[in-house]
Amino acid sequence: MEQKKFTDDEQIRRIWDIEEVKNLMGRRVFLQTADARAEELDTMWVKEPEHQKTASYGSNWGYYVGMDAIRGYYVDAHNAALEEQKKANGASELNLGNMYAHPLTTGLVELAEDGETAKGLWYSIGNEAMAEADGSAHVQWMLGKVAVDFVREGNEWKIWHIVISTDVDCQAGHDYGEYPVYEDWSANSTNRVRKEFGTPTIEELTHDVTFNWWDDYPAMPPKNYKTFTDDISYGPEGWKPPEVIGMRAGEGRNYK
Repeated sequence: MEQKKFTDDEQIRRIWDIEEVKNLMGRRVFLQTADARAEELDTMWVKEPEHQKTASYGSNWGYYVGMDAIRGYYVDAHNAALEEQKKANGASELNLGNMYAHPLTTGLVELAEDGETAKGLWYSIGNEAMAEADGSAHVQWMLGKVAVDFVREGNEWKIWHIVISTDVDCQAGHDYGEYPVYEDWSANSTNRVRKEFGTPTIEELTHDVTFNWWDDYPAMPPKNYKTFTDDISYGPEGWKPPEVIGMRAGEGRNYK
């Protein structure tokens, strides 16, 4: 697509917008580290009713759609699990002994020509440590792409759709080569990340790590675009099955 020619003033505004988007995601990382999930949803996500209705939080196994569903998974179910952990550990407060770190790197931000939306793609090499009742900790490496659709509401940028596309989730200190090639990622899976994601609004295998990036989801890098359309969304309306048709007969068995 031919790039539109912008005036100097327009270029300055666009550079400012891109920096604002990057700062928004930087703040999200620090709120994640503090496990301030409710504050994140309240201050960083969309507020306009139509945007709240179509907001989504996606992962390898589907999408939670709508802010109520997102809060139910991301805040309510998470806090309920922490309460159970607190009881099991005999801890005096939630999150005692836990740690969350999901830094972002290699940021790519593409601002729409109309300046009303933006798309961002990052890679995260993160880890989480969860305290166990015996005094030990379960430490999990978590690596993957983080893709976000942003929308301008008034003078502020807000998160609209996000998808965390996990490539590696491996317990620290374990040999990754000993993990099964064909891991069970169904709803009955014992995988800790899969279990935490629960039952989303839309269940769909979006990223199968068995073949690394063969499904290229989310697609990279974000491309120049004029205005937002559903077919380029990081929400469920923009998901497409992999184009490697031949793998679906055997190795790509998980895709329709």
